[in-house]
Amino acid sequence: MADEARAQRQKALAEKRKRLDELRARREQRATQAATNAANSTATRGLSTNIEEYIDGLLKTPTSAAATETSTQSEAAATSTAAVAATAASTTVNGGKDASQPAGATPNNVIAEAAPAPPAAPVKQVETFEAGTQTFEDDFPPSSETDDDDLVANQSDDEIILTSNDMLDSSNKPALEEDEEVVAAKILTAEEMEREVTSQTFASFLNTASKKVERVLGSPMLADLLYDVVGDTDSKRSETKASDGSKFLSSRQIYECPKWTANRDVTDVDWSPLHRELMLTSYHMPSSSASLGQPVGASAVKAVSSDDTPSSSLAPRSGELLSDGLALIWSLAMPNRPEHIFTCGSPVTTARFHPTESPLVIGGCQSGQVVVWDVRAGRMPVQKSSLTTTASGGKGHTHPICSMEYIEGGAGLVTGASDGRINFWSLANLRDPAESLQVGTSVSCLSVSPESETLVCGDETGTLFAVQSSQTSLGGGGGGQRSRRQVRKIDAGAEAHFGMITSICTKTQRAAGRAGISKGFLRGAGGLFLTAGVDWTVKLWSPAYTDKPLLSLVSHSYDYMSDVQWSPAHPSLCATASSNGTICLWNFASSLEEPITGFDGIVVEPDGGSGRGLNKLKWSQDGRRMIVASADRVHVLSLAEDVVRQKGDESEKIMSHFQSRGLLDRE
Repeated sequence: MADEARAQRQKALAEKRKRLDELRARREQRATQAATNAANSTATRGLSTNIEEYIDGLLKTPTSAAATETSTQSEAAATSTAAVAATAASTTVNGGKDASQPAGATPNNVIAEAAPAPPAAPVKQVETFEAGTQTFEDDFPPSSETDDDDLVANQSDDEIILTSNDMLDSSNKPALEEDEEVVAAKILTAEEMEREVTSQTFASFLNTASKKVERVLGSPMLADLLYDVVGDTDSKRSETKASDGSKFLSSRQIYECPKWTANRDVTDVDWSPLHRELMLTSYHMPSSSASLGQPVGASAVKAVSSDDTPSSSLAPRSGELLSDGLALIWSLAMPNRPEHIFTCGSPVTTARFHPTESPLVIGGCQSGQVVVWDVRAGRMPVQKSSLTTTASGGKGHTHPICSMEYIEGGAGLVTGASDGRINFWSLANLRDPAESLQVGTSVSCLSVSPESETLVCGDETGTLFAVQSSQTSLGGGGGGQRSRRQVRKIDAGAEAHFGMITSICTKTQRAAGRAGISKGFLRGAGGLFLTAGVDWTVKLWSPAYTDKPLLSLVSHSYDYMSDVQWSPAHPSLCATASSNGTICLWNFASSLEEPITGFDGIVVEPDGGSGRGLNKLKWSQDGRRMIVASADRVHVLSLAEDVVRQKGDESEKIMSHFQSRGLLDRE
């Protein structure tokens, strides 16, 4: 594509130079024409002088003719007088008789006059001249084309080439389109049309153009999800949305692409830290791949082949729809198609946006590998960690990665696998882990406290572990050295979870004031964390005070709790997701017994009876929206202003409730 673009630019520059030569030749022709016009004007002025002299000559000709006629008449009169005198003399000599006259004749006194001389023939003068009209330039203003030609002709070659390069880079179209010849439309045959439609150029154009159109069409939806009128009350919402609990929502939207996500389950969700309209979802392998005539794992072989398909393309290659691993980036403006598509040879169990590099996405796979995708480099991973096996003795994961979080302000990464191994990675080197440690016999989920960098892990038996930070940076190197971090078991006794812990969430909102750290956790409301399990309960913990849970919330529908998340903006607001397809919103500053949405919660699926359980949920950074995953669907819920509004004293109220009930000692 780069060679074609370069060839097009060179062709356009050659056309520009040719056009420049034509314009300069036209300008020289105009200069020559102007010189000719000036010479003609000079000849016209000389001709005007000749005409005036000719007119003066004509005016002087009658005077000279009259003088000639007078002199002729005078000469004739003199001749006549001389003749009379001669006749008289002759008569006198002959005695008054004419000798030639016969006798007896009566004499006649006749005077003979001489015949007048014939007039001279007039001289014919032949004169030729050219007539012209003198005008001003204002009477005939130049056309716009001439102005444009003058502007282009007055430019230098470098200026014209620079201008053409700018125009080509901005629009990829040659300049001066009005001078291009209009080519008649060609009717393609069926074979030609098929060839054009399946060409890479047409596919790229159609993909880019359709995305732009869909973004424009989805702009009202984007505005509804991103913005809410501050101060809007729920009086109107409660009248129309009270039946399903959605009076607590200002808007909602479903995002799904059955072509890619059919028969898959969402394994993890995330919001982009740099672009708030983007979200990430990871998917497990298709559940019906064997029924489609494809053996399980066969698509992984095809997926590791060379990839030249851009991640922004919606069209799949052969076998990609059955790829074992899948990760999608969605835009809130496009609910029916993903923004980017990534595939992998192993099911993706967890995924996160890179904290500082927006084009990068990091995922954890069932094979135990950490993979990195780049939106600029196609659909396949651009980097993978070393594949570790039990026989190789490496420090990487040999079992599926179940959870992944960022540490050290985004400079490091921690992953937990189902065999109980915890690995710490540096984002500068994801080939091998920087540290590794063993926590129990299994790990089902983990979370990190941002204040103390303490890691909390839950396993499949309901046991909690706290891994305190070693206060040493991971640096940029690997090596898989044994970690010096301290691992402590949080012994809750009979009040612990009875079964696998499905989710752990620590508070990401930093404490407003300075709070002491005890046992690796902050004291006060900032050190609280939540856990959810398959035993129908959600528990609230504060290990800085006690290893026992402060509060146990039981699901009245006796469905297991799939996820729980603190709001990153509201200190006392949290959300729980249940396998019965509902979410509940809790505000512990208001009540410790009942959620603000009621025990029926908010039904996520629009039909309400689909029977789909909820897999994951995730708050946006501003605490106004949530991603909720249900099977292969992704729901974005925008909360009402009354739900997310803060009063400023929520942290103090939470601690006051616990102290008044005797759950915590007053400090």
